[in-house]
Amino acid sequence: MSRRDRGSNASGSIPDPDPDPDNDEPTPPFFNTTFSTHRVSPLYVGPEQLTNPRLEILARRLRDTLVGDVVRGIQIGLESTDTPSGQVGPLKSVKLRWFRANMVLGDEVGGAGHDEEDSVWDSLAESQKQGLWIEILHENAAYIALLLPSVGDAGKRMATTQTWQMQPGGQAASHSNARESHFIHLPLLLLRMPLPLKNVIGEWLSATFDCRVSKLALGTRTLVHVWEDWIRTVGVRSNGPDFVVTLAFNAPLPDPSLDEEEGGSNQVGDSVEDTKPGLRSVDITIQPQDLRRFARAGKGLAQRPKVGSGVSWENDIRQRRRLAGGNSDDGWAWLSRESDTAASSQPFTDALARYLDHHLALNLFHPSVRIAQISCGGFVLASGRLKVVRQGDMSDDLSRAAWMFATRLGQRISGEALPAIFT
Repeated sequence: MSRRDRGSNASGSIPDPDPDPDNDEPTPPFFNTTFSTHRVSPLYVGPEQLTNPRLEILARRLRDTLVGDVVRGIQIGLESTDTPSGQVGPLKSVKLRWFRANMVLGDEVGGAGHDEEDSVWDSLAESQKQGLWIEILHENAAYIALLLPSVGDAGKRMATTQTWQMQPGGQAASHSNARESHFIHLPLLLLRMPLPLKNVIGEWLSATFDCRVSKLALGTRTLVHVWEDWIRTVGVRSNGPDFVVTLAFNAPLPDPSLDEEEGGSNQVGDSVEDTKPGLRSVDITIQPQDLRRFARAGKGLAQRPKVGSGVSWENDIRQRRRLAGGNSDDGWAWLSRESDTAASSQPFTDALARYLDHHLALNLFHPSVRIAQISCGGFVLASGRLKVVRQGDMSDDLSRAAWMFATRLGQRISGEALPAIFT
């Protein structure tokens, strides 16, 4: 019998939140911090809650792992040898604690896609209101890991997914519900630590909670939606740093050696898998005072620039996928699947595409073109990296934008979720 099958007490796994509104417990950093993005399958915690005493036990076990006390006698030695500077000093403490999501992201959960802003927080399930914070404190450095809930409809679907059972009728449903209560859904993992420590934390989470930790590759679709939502939520300013969008290309060059071996018969696109990448990336910089002009011009477009017209990949799904690469977020195929209403929801991107096509003859919506990074005065978002900038006190707009990030990343995770039969 596996760990997942032991115990049938459906008592729930997340403890009740602290009823004291004036609780002075420290909150984890989120703003002005660069995180790497990862996804985590549901954490198996068994029939018991993750109470503070249990978290203290888990923290001690993680500390023993980090200092190499109980890992088959192998000394890991992460404290000084595998860190960038080698000067972090000895390990002082390891802590695991719950935190309320609104203490980090703010109380405003409205924004893009939410009309009744005041009721969104109250409508969230209790499992969507709390996250898990892992803090690793050295003498001269601090590393953190944040496990965040998935917010919005995508999070509700993930939290209510039932495990398939080969049992008759009501017995299957009741047993499935009992098993579901033994799991915690915290699918978004944000890490701020060196790579060797990331690997150890990922392995420790996998072994402790019987889960799978993997990198979360944010592609073109997520980056575009975040930027367009940011414009609607916070707006754009006419001052501050420049807006920079980095375009990358899945356009490898043909291997010159094939010309010599085959008498010059090599053509662009031949043996794509065996060639090295060609053009790496292009940075497009837009001054802050021009951002509103792009957004305004996009709203005034009569129709979106065509993704493709009369080209071989326009209606060939397999060829589009080959041109776009392995990330399901890339390829721009989702543009053609969206309705006219959804099509008008990204005016800035449409205007940028029209501008690049007119001045550079660059088809932004070609499957081989992808957006690799967006950087502005409010955030930096790349394929596996996230940073949200906060200046001064927390504002309602910034809080809504922070919740928008959590919602969009949750949608990205749920879009890659396995069918219920495999969860």
